[in-house]
Amino acid sequence: MSNSGRIIISNPFHPLMLVVYFVIFFPAFLIMPSVFSSLSFFIGLPQGISILIGLSMPMLSFVFSFMNIVIRRIRLEGFFYTIESRYVYFMGIPFPVYYPVYQRREIVIAINIGGAVIPITFSALLLARLYCMSSLYFIDALIVIAITSIITFLISRTVPNVGIATPSLIPPLISGISALAICGTNYIFPVAYVGGVLGSLIGADVLRLSKDFSKFTHQLGPVFLSIGGAGTFDGVFLSGIIAAIFAYIFT
Repeated sequence: MSNSGRIIISNPFHPLMLVVYFVIFFPAFLIMPSVFSSLSFFIGLPQGISILIGLSMPMLSFVFSFMNIVIRRIRLEGFFYTIESRYVYFMGIPFPVYYPVYQRREIVIAINIGGAVIPITFSALLLARLYCMSSLYFIDALIVIAITSIITFLISRTVPNVGIATPSLIPPLISGISALAICGTNYIFPVAYVGGVLGSLIGADVLRLSKDFSKFTHQLGPVFLSIGGAGTFDGVFLSGIIAAIFAYIFT
């Protein structure tokens, strides 16, 4: 993990897990360009631009999934030892040198650009569009967000040294079913997406983290909490995509 002040560059997953996630969610990635194209067109963008956004969004989300914006740093009592490495070059050959470093304990709270900022921005634009079209559909979207948030909060768990863990398919499934039950087939696509993204975010990364935050203060060593930190494989990002797919299947 590379720390440059307000921006932290980190690898959100082990390379082996990258392969596992890709295999599991491969169908979702195939449909992703179509999902973002349809949502962009719903926002009011021209068809050509919507298609361009749909094609570029998966790659942009993946590239920016390594970048985290620091929101807050909380200093804790005590210090800890960690091992860092530097490279010493001899005849052009790099040799790693490991040495202990004495650091102060702290909690770093950040938000991932690819896994949170991009889907949240998209959701905000969709909510604004729904509000402009009909206040009723806007209220329906808020209800779906509330239902998904509550259920996500109830099923999420705090895992030390990991963060907030949530079953991947439950939030988008709840969002898709709620959108179908509340607004029928009218605008179910954007409502389900917004409910999946913001419901997962509020339920897990806001409510659950706020309730169990004290558990992280007792963790040894540094604590790095990133909202949407698994990038394109994060629950916030995937919940919107899968919820939209569920909505399409339901209709």
